[in-house]
Amino acid sequence: MLRHTTDEKATKSEPAEPTNLNPDRDTVAALAYQLWTLRARPIGSPEVDWFRAEDELRKSQLRVWHHSI
Repeated sequence: MLRHTTDEKATKSEPAEPTNLNPDRDTVAALAYQLWTLRARPIGSPEVDWFRAEDELRKSQLRVWHHSI
């Protein structure tokens, strides 16, 4: 039987912080639509819901990353 004779300790490496926090277009569109619906579907300013959806998805990705370390 072979034995491992080195005293190397296993080190836990932390996952690198995500570098791409840009959610895909379809995911942003789906959430933006939900947000728009929750705001009673007002006319105009669709960028409000789009930017909010992007922001919420990025924050969600960071929370998932943070809880994985």
